[in-house]
Amino acid sequence: MNQDKMPFVEALENYKNEHFVPFHTPGHKIGHRAPSLLTEWMGPALPYDLGVMYALDDLHEPEGCLKEAQDLAAELYGAAQCWFSVNGTTGLIEAMIMSVVGPGDTIIIPREAHRSVMSGLVLSGAKPVYLDCRFDVNWGVPLGASVENVVETLEAHPEAKAILLVYPNYYGIGVDLERIVVEAHNRGVIVLVDEAHGPHLPFSARLPREALEFGADLVAQSTHKSVGALTQTSMLFGQGNLIDYRRVTQMHQMLQSTSPNYIFLASLDMARHQLAMNGESIVNETVNLALQLRRELAEIPGIRIMDYSSNTIVIDDINCQSTSASSTNAANYDVTKVLIDARDLGLTGVEFEKLLRLEHIEVELVQAHHVLVLITIGDSQDSIRALVEVVRHVSETILQSSEDGKEMLRSMDIPNGTSGVNENETFGVKQDSNSNLKHDTSSIEDTQYLPIPEVVLSPRQALYSERERIAIAESYGRISGETISYYPPGIPFVGVGERITPDVLQYIEMKQSQGYIPNGADDASLETLWVIKYLR
Repeated sequence: MNQDKMPFVEALENYKNEHFVPFHTPGHKIGHRAPSLLTEWMGPALPYDLGVMYALDDLHEPEGCLKEAQDLAAELYGAAQCWFSVNGTTGLIEAMIMSVVGPGDTIIIPREAHRSVMSGLVLSGAKPVYLDCRFDVNWGVPLGASVENVVETLEAHPEAKAILLVYPNYYGIGVDLERIVVEAHNRGVIVLVDEAHGPHLPFSARLPREALEFGADLVAQSTHKSVGALTQTSMLFGQGNLIDYRRVTQMHQMLQSTSPNYIFLASLDMARHQLAMNGESIVNETVNLALQLRRELAEIPGIRIMDYSSNTIVIDDINCQSTSASSTNAANYDVTKVLIDARDLGLTGVEFEKLLRLEHIEVELVQAHHVLVLITIGDSQDSIRALVEVVRHVSETILQSSEDGKEMLRSMDIPNGTSGVNENETFGVKQDSNSNLKHDTSSIEDTQYLPIPEVVLSPRQALYSERERIAIAESYGRISGETISYYPPGIPFVGVGERITPDVLQYIEMKQSQGYIPNGADDASLETLWVIKYLR
């Protein structure tokens, strides 16, 4: 195929140039009566906001230019088939699950799976079996399941039809996918991969290999996350003879709008074209910038940078049942995910993020004592320099205890700080004998140790069961009637149909003490919870 083509973009251009008089949706009629501000925002893009019509193909049953665009993407990534999404990777993960399991079927999933996996379980009616997750006790990040644990779980659940894995995770860490795929396929188990953070991987030898190269059957990518498509656009790839391609299409149809935004779809065609023509160059430039950022940040006093590309790491099981930690090498590490830790400056992640925002730096994720920044094809020397300068300024401010630094910290609305200010303490920031600002971090723990799930009902059964609202103090031992997470990264700490254990309650307490707001809870204060009625 000719990767230098943009078939869907070209079809849109040609249609616009035909100057048809529209008697179809959308109501603004190619921008003629759109709100003035929308016209100002969209500019020349507005006439491409067209309704579904035969001349421009149909996302649900593509036969022409859109099918060609999807086929080009499949060829570029080495897949047999590609499905475009205007409902993000969320819709694609749900479609993957629904296409391979149904009511009562077993699917193996990782503990750190995104909340969209829970939605897929509800929609499919499948029952989850959770993998154990290794956990880095130094950095407070999940490492995913080991091959050995995957094999144990597959052996213990021969009825499982599929396994879903996250590769790489939010922090750029990937499991040993090559060996896991072999073990799953040897047992006839379908491998689904949430590769939301990996659309750039095939374009640099210094990045992990993509999941498709390892033989995964269905792989969902957020094309907007690290390469050039518009937010909300993603691609699903399929290969091999274990999946039913038509069933995947049917599930995909159920989860995509019947009025997909053509500009969104065109951005996927454009992003694929950009990668086909210049992907190796621009992604390698991105990797260079990420490595440069890592080097420069590591030289700043009080700042540490997580790096698994060469060092050994200390791991422990996420269930904390073993107190003995072991060393291992992290497999498949993406250096463009840069975790910046300010523990040695005495800052929590929340405080660190607020200081960065004061100087117009916006990060991707905040937790414990660190923040996560993503380096993508949109970065440049200017953006890297800006981040380094601001982090250096924060370091100097804290270590020198300048008046500016004290004023900055006084102005921060840090959750659960002191209600008043005195000469020895300012919003939870204590001054030592040398008057250096230092936060009391003795009670702050890395809180990504997620509770061990105890599945009592399938998510679908639980969602349609009768519920009652009770005080959280009375919830111990009850079955959750809602799925709750902290976002980002959107990993549920309790799912609908799972038992509320002491670990769940402790996790809530720790997160609330750090000022985090839950996502998915009817009562955002978490003073009350929905539980399944009549079931204990």
